[in-house]
Amino acid sequence: MVRYGDYDHAAMSAALEQAFVTRVRRAEELSSFPFCAKDLLCEGTREAILREQAVQQGLELGGSGSLAVGTLFAKRYSVLVMAVISAFSMYDALLHIEEDSVHIKLNGTGGMWYETRLERLVETDTGSQVTLEQEYWFRREKEARLLRDRLQLHLQRMFQAVAKATGASDKVMSSLVAHNVQQLAASMIHDPDICWTNQRLALIEHDMHIWLEQRKENMFGGTFQRFEHGKWQRAPLLIRRYCCLAYQIGDGHHAHSYCNSCPKLDSESRLRQWINKGTLT
Repeated sequence: MVRYGDYDHAAMSAALEQAFVTRVRRAEELSSFPFCAKDLLCEGTREAILREQAVQQGLELGGSGSLAVGTLFAKRYSVLVMAVISAFSMYDALLHIEEDSVHIKLNGTGGMWYETRLERLVETDTGSQVTLEQEYWFRREKEARLLRDRLQLHLQRMFQAVAKATGASDKVMSSLVAHNVQQLAASMIHDPDICWTNQRLALIEHDMHIWLEQRKENMFGGTFQRFEHGKWQRAPLLIRRYCCLAYQIGDGHHAHSYCNSCPKLDSESRLRQWINKGTLT
């Protein structure tokens, strides 16, 4: 049993920044981002942040596009959630998720960039004795459950605040996050472009069993329809329960079409859109 076995802060931060626009600051660094998640819990700063986000998306907070501001906030914020989960499963790292530790910057188009810090690392297992292995899996499960529950509380506070300001349903917002978490799990396990050892794959599968546990109180554990098509040969593609309303963004050449995982698309349109865009949104 060893602690923190091949941890590389720079490699983790670079990977999370590339995949999830989330940078992990070192302990001595101060954030240059203009606000933190805690600001969204205060009415005045929350209104200012969401209004600016709405403007960047061509929407109107308090107007016809207000619901979309809320649902899109949840969809964008799920990117941070995926970074936290990936840090745990891929790098054995716990990231700070307290509202005053998560810093946010709007990117000019309504999306968000994130910064946080490393809280601590979790144990990695190199022992071969059965008793050590059993103890290790028990401890990792405990760590995963604690992180999952803490993150749920964080999201509930954030979504309740955003729902109050936009009129969006926190149930819909939670479902959008659950979808992206489950799509992340499917990609981490089935995507051949993700480089993992057999040991790391076993860790990921173990962690995802916890994250996706089918329990009423688990926000991430809902079920989603899988896209089935004879020409679809890639990793599983899950279809959202609710539209995120991104199609309301922009107009003309800048208009946003339905996302590839949107429930409003039929099977042929979904496949055609995937082929044309080549990306999941």
